[in-house]
Amino acid sequence: YAQYGDVSPKIDVYAFGVVLFELISAKEAIVKTNEVITESKGLVALFEDAFSQMDPTEAVQKLVDPRLGDNCPLDSVAKMAQLAKACTHENPQLRPSMRSIVVALMTLSSSTEDWDIGSFYENQGLVHLMSGR
Repeated sequence: YAQYGDVSPKIDVYAFGVVLFELISAKEAIVKTNEVITESKGLVALFEDAFSQMDPTEAVQKLVDPRLGDNCPLDSVAKMAQLAKACTHENPQLRPSMRSIVVALMTLSSSTEDWDIGSFYENQGLVHLMSGR
């Protein structure tokens, strides 16, 4: 919106992709990259850099919030990051629809057999993270 001034569902898709990246990394949309010099980088750009590495899986794993620990499989997190990447595609016409995003998330959650929502509630760090504390 800020770049072109257009309002469309594809802008919402982009914003949703940013939220997915925030959930994966527990970082804000704009990240300080250097404490000494005031430099910042968008979270989308950080993930784009990771996806362009020789080993994108390893690079993306370095961005994953360590507090997630073993509570969710890394392959599921990688798939969610791929979905977020699609949502934040530079060309709005190439972004998925919200309907297809819902289908992708439902497929991801149903295919992750060893992911258990109950394990999140047992991890107090995650409970505090999800409640904003």
